[in-house]
Amino acid sequence: MDKARDAGVSPAAKEECSPPFPPEPDSETPVTNYDIEDDEDLGPEDEILDRAWDALDREEHEEALAILSELDPDWPERWIPEALARIELGDLRKAHKLIEHAREIADDDHPDLLWARAQLALREWRLEEAEQLLQKLLAVESSPGVLERLALLADLRGDFEGADRRLGEAHAADPRFPIPPRLDHDAFEAVVDEAIQLLPKDFQAPLETTEIVIEPVPAEWMIDRSDPAETPPDLLGLFVGSSEIEKTELSEDLLPRRIYLFQRNLERAAHDRAELVQEIRVTLYHEIGHMLGFDEDGVAEMGLE
Repeated sequence: MDKARDAGVSPAAKEECSPPFPPEPDSETPVTNYDIEDDEDLGPEDEILDRAWDALDREEHEEALAILSELDPDWPERWIPEALARIELGDLRKAHKLIEHAREIADDDHPDLLWARAQLALREWRLEEAEQLLQKLLAVESSPGVLERLALLADLRGDFEGADRRLGEAHAADPRFPIPPRLDHDAFEAVVDEAIQLLPKDFQAPLETTEIVIEPVPAEWMIDRSDPAETPPDLLGLFVGSSEIEKTELSEDLLPRRIYLFQRNLERAAHDRAELVQEIRVTLYHEIGHMLGFDEDGVAEMGLE
């Protein structure tokens, strides 16, 4: 099984990375407070922390880690943003340790800590735990970021009406949060077919022995249990089978080649229909790159995206 394209945080759901709770209106700078000490005066550490949160908002997770490295590793305010960056980068083991450190000194109901725990549980497919943590957060504030994550969980259990209801609540809470564009199955297939026709002939040929499957969201059998970070629930696409480089007659018999496209996740990652069409193409081409035997860097160098 090869890893699919994980788009990370869509522009529609930036709050997935940073805490879903804005600072008080009279606060000039968002300062995470774990009730460890009373910080009335902002110091240089707080400025560093603010820059790290800003990097997370921009989805610059490596940059966030670099900024946080300016702080003492034992400074508690560093642990939650670092854990969130580690989760997005797939370093779940380190994220676990950071969250456990934070839980030793923070209230378990602290919103930022609940958010990090929920994100980690979701990334590891501990769906019931993620739901419980997000429901606790929802009781504090009806945040678009929390509602979007609850919509994903509804999608994963096949409750598409419930998912759309949550997304509608997110839009009502903040009109800047878009309602995802939707395509029926035939329209989605038409976009995929058009994207294939736009490919160079050399790239089209291997698709004759590869099935393209459209599913709403990933299924649990697709999870890489050895490293669940490789197959997160909001995955956009997945290539399964032997690449052109690995292909043999035996391997083809054992594991038919398939490219999975996850329609509900792709729709959630787009602001409008035009952006959705582009996201479908980019994801399909990315998976074709894996089918041809290229890793992430190789796919980028191919220019298919």
